[in-house]
Amino acid sequence: MADMTPRLIKVGDAVSQFVNVAFLPRHTETTANESISGRAHRLGWKRAERCINWLFSWWEQDHCRRSHEADLKRAAELLEG
Repeated sequence: MADMTPRLIKVGDAVSQFVNVAFLPRHTETTANESISGRAHRLGWKRAERCINWLFSWWEQDHCRRSHEADLKRAAELLEG
């Protein structure tokens, strides 16, 4: 099955995943496939989540929750192979 996600979105996901692992604290609490937004939602980082949701409010509502759900969906699809 082809992934029809636009290249720009894939690049944004990859940058977010890289920054999450390379620069945020406690890297052992995450994986290389989790975005900053998804991690903020999963771990209940309320202040970070509010800030990120505000930054992406022009794009979508409740960005961090949706990112977390997208992270889970991508992981499930990878396991399904």
